[in-house]
Amino acid sequence: MENIKRLFIVLVILFSLVWPFKVLAADFPEPVGYVNDFGKMFSSEFGENLEKRLSDFEKETTVEIAIVTIESLADYTVEEYAVRLFEQWKIGKKEKDNGLLLLSAKEERKVRIEVGYGLEPVITDGRAGRIIREKIVPSFKKENYEQGIELAVVQIEEYIKTGEPPEGGEAVQETVSSFFVFFIIGGMLLIWVTAFLGRTKEFVTGGVIGGLLGGFFGLVMGGLASIFKMTFVLGVIGLVLDYFFSKNYKKLKEAGKSTGFWASRGGFSSKSSSSSSSFGGFGGGSSGGGGASGSW
Repeated sequence: MENIKRLFIVLVILFSLVWPFKVLAADFPEPVGYVNDFGKMFSSEFGENLEKRLSDFEKETTVEIAIVTIESLADYTVEEYAVRLFEQWKIGKKEKDNGLLLLSAKEERKVRIEVGYGLEPVITDGRAGRIIREKIVPSFKKENYEQGIELAVVQIEEYIKTGEPPEGGEAVQETVSSFFVFFIIGGMLLIWVTAFLGRTKEFVTGGVIGGLLGGFFGLVMGGLASIFKMTFVLGVIGLVLDYFFSKNYKKLKEAGKSTGFWASRGGFSSKSSSSSSSFGGFGGGSSGGGGASGSW
């Protein structure tokens, strides 16, 4: 699942272009160290000890871990706030992208672990989620914030030091989940794109567009195998969809019926006046992206 976060970050950037005023209005604090207790959830002694621990860990491994507490998320979700703060602070080494942000919002009782690209193989979404559920949330519910953070840091450091990726079912499940989400997103895009392309003379265009979309999603997922796999799968789907949409377009045109995109429901409907289509369109769902969040 960690590969999905790359797509999530792309979507967030695109969202910022659509809503520039919200981005400009963001007022994020400046970092004061590895430990940034803006929400006043720690004692000064705990903060100082944790600061030293994380500083020593950075010297030993080059990994930068930022602990941040805030009073409120304001108008942001915990995912949006974490991504914005991570990018503004540029946590992690430039050449390694090995930063990690552990964010806690006191008023909303939300927590999130945001991971840099370089740490995704070892701090996967599954592992980050378990750290939140098993280490942080139980302690936070008792208002023992220091214990929750300490347990989380210990587990994070252990994963990073061993450098071992997930094993067995965990790795398989995350790989399948990543592929499934990308497949669904790519499939929805293909359906709408090929519906437009159905008005062209050549249905091969749908295969080309599908291949390009597959290559993009494969690149985001990472690895040549993913690129080839997604290019082939979405390319074939695009080819088939464009063929049927083109065929349906010709049928509508020959029958003297409307071939407009909306009138023909994007090219899906070739119904007569006495029949109806069972397809009502997609429900408009979306993916929350990568990372791990929780509540206490």
